[in-house]
Amino acid sequence: MRVVSARRRSTGKRTVTLLDAGEGKLAALAPYSDDFACLMRSIPHSRWNPVTIRWEFPVSEGGAFRKAFDEWLILASAAASSANGAERKTDMPLTAAPSLPPNIAAALLHSLQAMKYSRSTIHRYISIAERYARFLDSPLLDSRDEDATRFLASLEQDSGASASTINQAISALRFLFCRVLGRETSLSRRPRSDRRLPGVLSREEANRIVTAPRNLKHRALLVLAYSAGLRVSEIATLRISDVDAARGLILVRCGKGRKDRYTILAKKANRLLESYIDLYHPNEWLFEGQNGGHLSIRSIQEVFNRARDRIGITKNVSIHSLRHSFATHLLEDGTDIRYIQELLGHVNAKTTQIYTHIAKKDFLRIRSPYDRTEEP
Repeated sequence: MRVVSARRRSTGKRTVTLLDAGEGKLAALAPYSDDFACLMRSIPHSRWNPVTIRWEFPVSEGGAFRKAFDEWLILASAAASSANGAERKTDMPLTAAPSLPPNIAAALLHSLQAMKYSRSTIHRYISIAERYARFLDSPLLDSRDEDATRFLASLEQDSGASASTINQAISALRFLFCRVLGRETSLSRRPRSDRRLPGVLSREEANRIVTAPRNLKHRALLVLAYSAGLRVSEIATLRISDVDAARGLILVRCGKGRKDRYTILAKKANRLLESYIDLYHPNEWLFEGQNGGHLSIRSIQEVFNRARDRIGITKNVSIHSLRHSFATHLLEDGTDIRYIQELLGHVNAKTTQIYTHIAKKDFLRIRSPYDRTEEP
């Protein structure tokens, strides 16, 4: 696929790349985000292609695509621009930009799939490789480690990328260089991770949030998120058969890192689930979507956001904060941190130890010396 080079531009807009997918279809690529997925779902006849790991839609919906991504910078390969030419006469033109050569793009995809990387990681690695190819002034095969270093610096300078984002970009480039291009790289040093404490809710706040929804289904999924310490993706993909009420356990299949684990099923949560199942009669997925399949991650996040706003909590918290609160409250209750690590599915104990900086049961008993002074 021939692509037209374009000058890099400094812009605050998010970017989405448009490619010719063949057979009258276009493909859209962008770094993974809930906003991107939500916009793609709004385009008629768009679908996620699990084979090519990208969103695709008919060329005839090009106008709907540009309308949905009106506030984004749209980058298009020459083939995509040509395929969509009829639509461009009355709409905002698409910006041409270099992309990965087809043979390299295919090799990268197949290598990631062969290594059993998760779908989201594959999507992010390919997006990073595409962005790196657009950054270069020369062909990708001629790029050097110095170019990669400049690219990583641009991530911080242009968009204020976090240490974790830059670390992932390093991993993606190392995979591209070593596994696909077959050459060594000196990209090994990584930035220090940001040592930020996760947002945690008090017990009262957590209880108020999970009981805020009037809808029984919404209340059940929030209660499960807090009472079992589940990630939002794990809530979405729970099956009815994963709930073992007799043993008081929940089987989490293929959690982060493709690992199965068990976590606890609270008695109160089980009673709520029984009421929910009796009313909704789900078939396979515990929380089904309106159009079949399981409930989307975005929908679950919106349930939490509405519950949080309804009770007036102004903390910067998300549904993942229920998982953080679960771990923190267990630690404050005296639960051994090794058990908490197992319930959360952490491979490294250091990941779980961050909660020791948040659990303040004894810490809060300390009185400030100022409280011991007499009022003037």
